[in-house]
Formats: sequence, C-alpha cells, structure tokens
Amino acid sequence: MRFLLIHGTSQSPAGWLLLASALADLGHAVETVDLAQFGSDLSSAGYATAVAAAVKSEVGAVVAHSGSGLLLPAIASATDAIAQVYLAAVVPHGGRSLINELEDDATAMVHDDWLGVDPTTDHEIARHFLFHDCSAAVSDWAIGTLRAFVPAAVYSEVVGLAPEIPAIAVVPNGDRTLRTAWMIAAARERLRVEPIVVPGGHCPHVSRPTDLAVILTAALRES
Repeated sequence: MRFLLIHGTSQSPAGWLLLASALADLGHAVETVDLAQFGSDLSSAGYATAVAAAVKSEVGAVVAHSGSGLLLPAIASATDAIAQVYLAAVVPHGGRSLINELEDDATAMVHDDWLGVDPTTDHEIARHFLFHDCSAAVSDWAIGTLRAFVPAAVYSEVVGLAPEIPAIAVVPNGDRTLRTAWMIAAARERLRVEPIVVPGGHCPHVSRPTDLAVILTAALRES
C-alpha cells in the first residue's frame, strides 16, 4: 500500500517520521506533503488540486491528522485514493462550516482548556496537549516538529464529504484537544463507520507509531 500522509495544523511533515518508518517496516511506501508551501488562503478544493499535482506516485490511502481532516475528502478524491483515514481528525459536517459548528457549541467538539491555546509557540502547552503520552525522549524530538498551519478559508467553508471512498476513523481515547466522544459520534453519523478507538492522546503517530502502523494495515485490508 502507498500512504500519503497529510500533516495537521500544529506539526510540519516531519511529525510523520516515526509512523513513516513503521509503515515502511511493514512493506508500505510513504509520501508526505507540506501544505504550508501552498499558502493559507486556499479552499479545500484548492489544496486538493495542489496536493494532487505535488504527489510523485499513485496514492493508495490518504491519512489526515487533526484539523486537516477538513481537507481529506477533497484530497482523497483528487488523488484517486482507495481509502481515506481520519486520524484524531475533524470530520467535516457536510452541510455546515467548522466556524458554524464552533459558534454553536465549541466545547462539544474540543476540550474547554484547548480553546485559544497555541502549542506551536509554547512547548509546555505542546507537551500537555499533544505529547503527554510520549516518552521524554520522543516528546523532546516532537517539539522540533511543531509548526502552525492555519487554512483559514477552509474553516469558513462548507466542506463536502467523499462517501464513495472507504473511510476509516482512528480515535484516541485520551485526546486532550478534540473530544473523543465527538470524534466517535462524527465517525458514526457522518462517515457511517465504526471508529477504531486507540489508547493515548492526540498524536498516536508520534506516541505509538508501530501500533498505529499495524492498526492501519489491518483496517485497510478489511475496508
């Protein structure tokens, strides 16, 4: 399987290094893309077109982390992917924008103390919210992958889903950013799939890369 890994809003593509290595050990090919090179003002379709032009080989599964779940349906469609994986990710509503959802009830989706914080500028915040389930050495390494990416135009866009592409949702049970209950409900109600609930926090690709690689491999075989 060839994986295309789409970073979230608080890490650069370097954040995928541990998972990419674990996937390669299982015989998979891996490619990452840097969304920041395309700017911060594109629509979801704009990012998808840019990513599709940038990828070097045929895509099997697209994995999107965190806020980049909003880009996943368009990117999966534009790259002719055979599967889309929401990893601790926002699942688009399909009929309302992210801003609309947050205005209605932000704390239904995210934890109260996550609102308004920026882990990319405060290492202790990053350790608490993103890397709390990592070893000290891994956490120190992960701090070096922090970088903000804010696709502001997408947040106010009504993002469509891609129901024709099989979806997988991986939901951490100890996430301190997005609420686990919200992600589970979104997987069931929006994607029509039963989520895979895993131990740990918001970045399982950092804290448990080997376990995650095995989970993704098995899930894709069954999808």
